[in-house]
Amino acid sequence: MTNHPEQIVSAAAGKIAEPILGAAFAKPRGATTTAIGGGPIVGAIGGKKVGDQTKGATAAGIVLGNPGAVAVTATSLVTMKVKVSMMGQIKDITEILSSVPLAEVDSLEVKRMGAAGVMEISSHGSTFKLEGKVGDMKDLAAAFERAKAAG
Repeated sequence: MTNHPEQIVSAAAGKIAEPILGAAFAKPRGATTTAIGGGPIVGAIGGKKVGDQTKGATAAGIVLGNPGAVAVTATSLVTMKVKVSMMGQIKDITEILSSVPLAEVDSLEVKRMGAAGVMEISSHGSTFKLEGKVGDMKDLAAAFERAKAAG
């Protein structure tokens, strides 16, 4: 696991009204493929994946940041745009992009894909995927399940 959840909570202080129960640094699936280079074909494959995930999120009423973060509060799933240092540390939340009531989120599941994690979120009949650190995403998914059960 990383320090990203703590960095997100710290950066979100005063920007999100409720306490954050879980958080993870997450980008649309395909963003890492696009960023690694490898020529125009690899870039096009990653770009298509990012576009597909962004469309799915938009259909679900959710806006994704790239780079971005996802957080769970007692009542909402929140997406944010983040500022990342050259060393990969989250320095700031530059914008709260969307806040969706947990009751409107049908599922949030995390799977390991190689060294990374993939989080699949379903809401309003649409599904999209985010990629990030699997341990952080699993902790966020557990916080989501606890908050959803309590709500």
